[in-house]
Parts: sequence; C-alpha cells; structure tokens
Amino acid sequence: MTDFPPEFYLAREAAMAALDGYRGMDDLDPKAPAGHVKGLRVSSRLTSEYRQRIKGGTVDVTPQEVIECLNQAQIKNWVLMGLHGYVGYLPQPRATQDVDVMVPYSQRDRTAKAIAARWPMLLQVAQSQVVRFLDPTDLDFDGNPQPVIDIMLPWGKFQESILKNHVLVDTETQSRYPTLEAALASKYAALVSPHRTRDKKEQDAVDFRRMVRANHERIVTEKLRALAN
Repeated sequence: MTDFPPEFYLAREAAMAALDGYRGMDDLDPKAPAGHVKGLRVSSRLTSEYRQRIKGGTVDVTPQEVIECLNQAQIKNWVLMGLHGYVGYLPQPRATQDVDVMVPYSQRDRTAKAIAARWPMLLQVAQSQVVRFLDPTDLDFDGNPQPVIDIMLPWGKFQESILKNHVLVDTETQSRYPTLEAALASKYAALVSPHRTRDKKEQDAVDFRRMVRANHERIVTEKLRALAN
C-alpha cells in the first residue's frame, strides 16, 4: 500500500472542496427515510445473505415469515418492534440478528404456540418480559445460542399505548409497525434503560439520531410528548 505524504491528502481535499456543492463523502448518503416496505426488504436481505454466506446452516427467519405466522394464527393485536419496527424511518436500512414482535400479555401463550409450531427447531425460553426463541445451531463466542425471534411484552404504559393507539398497517406486506412517534419513544426508552449494555445503547443513539434527522419535519410533538409522559 502506497503511503502518500500529508500534502497529497491536503491537496486532494482542497480540489474536492472546490467542486460545486461538495461538503464531504457523507453528502452522497441518503437523507430521506427509506419507507417501511423498502426498509423491511433491505434489512431482511442483508440479514439472510449474512446467514447464508457466513453462517451456513443456521435458521434464517425473516420478518415477513413471522408476519405470516401471526396472521395465520389470527393474532390480532401485535406490532413489530426493534429494528424491523423502525427501519423504514432510517435513511439507510441495516441488518439485525432477530425479529422482535410485541403482543399484550393476553396473547403471549397463543403467539408463542404459533411460533413454536412454525419453527420447532428453535429453543424457547420464557422470561418475565419476553419469550425468546434461540437457534441452537448459531452460537456466539461464549457458546450461547443466538436469539432469532423475541415476543416482547409491554412492561410500561407507553408500550400499552403503542399497541392500542400507535400501530400502522401496511396493506402490501400485512405488517404492523409503530408510528414515528412510537418508534422514537421506544428507542429512547432503550437508550436510557439501566438494564441495557453500553454497546447496544451506542447503537440505539445512532439509530435515534438518524430517525430524528430523517423525519424531524414529520414528528408530531404532541403525540411524542404524550408517549414520553
């Protein structure tokens, strides 16, 4: 690799800065939100390609498959959470490890039964606020199975409010996802949670900033304030 002197880079930067409208390489990045359908597809493709190329043999569950599973089981009240819930509000969709879906406590057992029947190879672990489905063929560095699907349960009033009043339905994919204000409130709750690791919080902060910057003109502050309260 050729090691150019500092003068080379200074001259190159000066030449690029002289171009009309140039401010830096980041100017070429998308600024507008991707939209839910596109975001869901891009994120699913990235995750599936990673699993197929890098982790051959692991269970590949897409959010669309989870959506179809819930609809076939006639689960009515649910919403995508985590990245798949807010990916459409990001200008650049990214991959994620698992599919998160939130249901009320009354639908926990029915939802878990439907997912267990659809993916019997997954290990089911029930906790107070989540029912987690793990892939025994996909181990982390410590030898623990990785999560593939999380059934989240509303632990706060703002989450109960999201399920009741802040869910959008996409007619093309039959997906149910949170409104912009609900996505921001949920991401902020994760960001300030005392039970979340620092590395995850740093990713939360990145996603939160990107959502705000890409959608700041669309945020209804009254709805956001109500959820925050």
